[in-house]
Amino acid sequence: MTKKAKMGFRLSRRAMLRGVLGGATVGLALPPLDAMFDGNGTAHADGTPIPKRFGLFYWGNGVKVDRWNPSGTGPGYPLSPELAGLAPVKDYVSVVSGMNIMTGNERGHHAGTVGVTSGAPMIPQDPMGAPYASTFSAPSIDQVVASHIGDATRFRSLEFGVSNHVVTGEGTTLRYLSHNGPDSANPPEYSPRALFDRVFGTGFVAPDTTAEPDPRLRLRRSLLDAVMADATALRGRLGTVDRTRLDQHFDGIRTLERQVARLEEMPEPPALASCMVPGSPDDPGRNQITEIGQAMGQILAMALACDQTRVFSNMYSGSVSYTPYSMVGASDGHHGLTHDEPGDQPIVHAITTYIVEQLAFMLEALRNVPEGDGNLLDSCAILASSDTADGRGHTITDYPILVAGKAQGALVHPGVHFRSSGQNTTRVLLSLLQAMDLPYTEFGERGGHVTARCSEIMAI
Repeated sequence: MTKKAKMGFRLSRRAMLRGVLGGATVGLALPPLDAMFDGNGTAHADGTPIPKRFGLFYWGNGVKVDRWNPSGTGPGYPLSPELAGLAPVKDYVSVVSGMNIMTGNERGHHAGTVGVTSGAPMIPQDPMGAPYASTFSAPSIDQVVASHIGDATRFRSLEFGVSNHVVTGEGTTLRYLSHNGPDSANPPEYSPRALFDRVFGTGFVAPDTTAEPDPRLRLRRSLLDAVMADATALRGRLGTVDRTRLDQHFDGIRTLERQVARLEEMPEPPALASCMVPGSPDDPGRNQITEIGQAMGQILAMALACDQTRVFSNMYSGSVSYTPYSMVGASDGHHGLTHDEPGDQPIVHAITTYIVEQLAFMLEALRNVPEGDGNLLDSCAILASSDTADGRGHTITDYPILVAGKAQGALVHPGVHFRSSGQNTTRVLLSLLQAMDLPYTEFGERGGHVTARCSEIMAI
């Protein structure tokens, strides 16, 4: 018999630790524990299956296609220079190359963003003095998935970002990633503190508002300290493995609390000239994007593991992003470099390589969470892409697409490199919807409409 069977203790996957913080009752979600699963580790203790999760990872300004596409195809494909950072999670990643967006290319960056995430064309709008403006004509794929599975969790979906150097004056397309439809966007949260408090604490302030957080948050004790009495009582009822996982969960949250606090105390970095272009936001003094991105990845892993949400979008950097990637030697913003850096653009290449490394960190954070007889990344289907194929030329052919996770066996594992001969990128969206067990046999609109999936990345 297993230790769990001897113990005979079962715990709901929705169980929470309770405590009092600043005079208010707070709750802390628990990680996946053996006591929450059946004896085989393939379903929850109440018989419900382990849920699938869906996510988007997005960055602005494209890639260097000649250094992005792997030189070989199929399983065991060699990582290209710009994909080298995926090495720790390569088995979980499929590369799809050679596909084209078929929804039109009326305007660089705008068309690619909408086409690759929704399979539908963009809607041009009155720019009202700006160079251009547009919005989505259909929901982004994360919200398509959320419309089917979002009601099962506390949060229908979670939207967050890392670099808030975004264009604010050209419609919703460049400013946001997740869309419900035309001019209806879900603003990302850029503050690790606010995202942490929203998921695991109290006092969340919605994005794009000017209200101040609950002042108790600034004076509060640790959330862990508030629930420790409840945690101690639960710990005494758990088996050895679950006690270890609970302790690791607490260690992770404590580390995050300290990490978020350090981020808030960091000095404002020097501003770069490109960050002052018309339409960009004021520098908020939060350019520590490595630390912010990694904190967000850890919060996401806990949010998914604790079943607070099953859908997320990570807008790592916005379309036409002027993010200053000083950590790779950039002395100008990303978008400007894609157009102005001469030659073979080594800094632009270094930026893409860095972004892929940060995607790998997020995937590792998910893989490092045990769940049932596997890990959290086993249950995920994640689409990673950008707003254009090549930032210098605004192309929408040979589009950069990565698909990560196993979706509980629906996606191929180990991953493959599939080289298309010009197929529609919406095929990947249809594949992901089917990997999530959603009832779609066709997807997309107008030129983006498809009735066939990308079977090469599917295991079912």
